[in-house]
Amino acid sequence: MKIISMKRGFDADHSSSTYEFYALKPLKSTQREAVQGLTGESPKRRLHFHYVGDWSDIPYDWKDKLLTLGYDILVSESYDWWGVYLSLPDDPALRVQLEPYRIDSDGNGFGIEVVDERMILYFGMQLDYGAMYDMSGQNPFRGLTNLFKTVREELLVGDLSAVWAMYKTYGGYGDEDEPEPLEPLSDSADTLLGIMENY
Repeated sequence: MKIISMKRGFDADHSSSTYEFYALKPLKSTQREAVQGLTGESPKRRLHFHYVGDWSDIPYDWKDKLLTLGYDILVSESYDWWGVYLSLPDDPALRVQLEPYRIDSDGNGFGIEVVDERMILYFGMQLDYGAMYDMSGQNPFRGLTNLFKTVREELLVGDLSAVWAMYKTYGGYGDEDEPEPLEPLSDSADTLLGIMENY
């Protein structure tokens, strides 16, 4: 037998969980000390945790703590479910605008939580891996981080295109109070619509 080609790729491991935190700016000294005290890891702008085996997972309080200690984006994958968390300064006016887009479809959808004056936004999804690789190359964690950097910037200036994309994919059951469609959508929201699946 002769091997004629090889290609690296990503295959979701159904008995593991992976978390990648990203800080848009260097951490302050107090934040670095707190992160090291919490995780035992040397604080970096990108923190990566991988747990193997059923029921192996990140400690329950690390997500909220790290997202209030200078980390702006978390991308996670567990059992083929993907989640992206964005940490923003709490803005009550923006929170009111986002509220109609809350949706939970078996862990997929959009959610909002306020922790220590930070607004934590959750984007839960399942991916079309072919479209994801076309968009991001061989590392979906980096691809989603880069995509949601742009989504975060858009949200901070009031562009809700990405949350509408989540609602369109995982909600939209014809309820009387469902939000009006947003048009035109940003390029990042179009990309998001292209990589998500709804089983």
